[in-house]
Amino acid sequence: MVINLSKQQHSLYKIVIAHYSIGAVFFLVLSVMFFFSIEVMSGHYFQPMLLALTHTAALGWGTMVIFGALNQLLPVILERGLFSIRIGWWSLLFLVPGIILLIYSFWVFEPGIYMQIGSVLILIGVFLFVLNVLFTIAKGKQASSVFAEFILTSCLWLFLTISLGVLMVFNFQYPFLPKEHLQFLRLHAQMGISGWFLLLIIGVSAKLIPMFLLSSYQKTNLLTVSYYLINGALIAFLIDGYLHGINFNTYFILGLGTSGIGFYFAFLYQCIVSRIRKGIDMPMVQSLSSFLLLGMGILILPVILYYHIQNDAYAVQLSVLYGTFIFMGWVSALILGQTFKTLPYIVWVKHYEQLTGKFRIPLPADLIHNRLLFVQLIAFFIFLVSFLVGFLLRISALKYLGAVSLIMCSTSYCLHVFLLLIHKTRTEKYDRI
Repeated sequence: MVINLSKQQHSLYKIVIAHYSIGAVFFLVLSVMFFFSIEVMSGHYFQPMLLALTHTAALGWGTMVIFGALNQLLPVILERGLFSIRIGWWSLLFLVPGIILLIYSFWVFEPGIYMQIGSVLILIGVFLFVLNVLFTIAKGKQASSVFAEFILTSCLWLFLTISLGVLMVFNFQYPFLPKEHLQFLRLHAQMGISGWFLLLIIGVSAKLIPMFLLSSYQKTNLLTVSYYLINGALIAFLIDGYLHGINFNTYFILGLGTSGIGFYFAFLYQCIVSRIRKGIDMPMVQSLSSFLLLGMGILILPVILYYHIQNDAYAVQLSVLYGTFIFMGWVSALILGQTFKTLPYIVWVKHYEQLTGKFRIPLPADLIHNRLLFVQLIAFFIFLVSFLVGFLLRISALKYLGAVSLIMCSTSYCLHVFLLLIHKTRTEKYDRI
């Protein structure tokens, strides 16, 4: 049975803003945690604070906001209502306490009952979300589109990523995995980065960016090639990485996956050059710049592989830098930009869609607070430049400047989000002549 979108809109609005609100709070918490983790970032990535930081960024910040956005965007992309609002709420109710328990357990490093309960709660929450996506796509009009394939496949990779994570959590107390923990950690991380974030972001952005740019480019053949190359590379990495660890074969696998990303970049380029709207606003500037950060992260990978194969400890430090580019750079920049392309429209629909023509109705862009957006953009830029330079040159003052700038960025983001969510309907009558 096809659900009426207009009837579902009110209930959908509540669950979407719940995800955005919780994600904003996690981002603020993440920035504070980042400040207190500065000194340990020069060491090994497998340590309590960095594990807590990574999972806050990946689950509390990135995945939480993405879940909220998908709940809103899936009905638009597939031209069908979300399969179940109730399942969406149950997913959120499992996820939030699970993420909090997991982050706390990593931060103090108590790999016992709380960490295990947290991981299981997250697994249940993700399973419910994936189930909701699966049934929504199955009944949608665009179920066979390349966009739906990217989204569904990314959700399946997310479930596999979390499942392996749960096994690793229990392995802390009851060792049963057949290989060393760090080897599974690398597989777990790459499944999350390439399988979940990369595929999902490609699938959603390939639909939204042409729409926001008013691009006339409609071909999806580049996306199809990208889909198979990235998935093929990820599967090859998991098999080869499990059997042999990091080795010279990994260079070939990296080349395969990078080629897939290259085809996606070619798609983005076609969208940009064929756009009707020549001007690009601040949210889109930040969104598009995020892919430069993804590219910079990819450029580090061959160097990491080289030092890893040479058993050089420098590979560990570069891995931390790679994680910073991915989670604090690419994913964060994209969310910071796209939040203020999607959330103002969501709020606008809630407040203004049903108003009659006798009122002067603002545009979604009019709901944005440009000063806060500017502060967010500048603070994020200062964070990236100062922290990365400080990290590479080992200058503590620059690293702390970056951390403080990130707190300023997250504070302006949170304030901006909550000002949007408490927006009150304002109308003015048209002047009569």
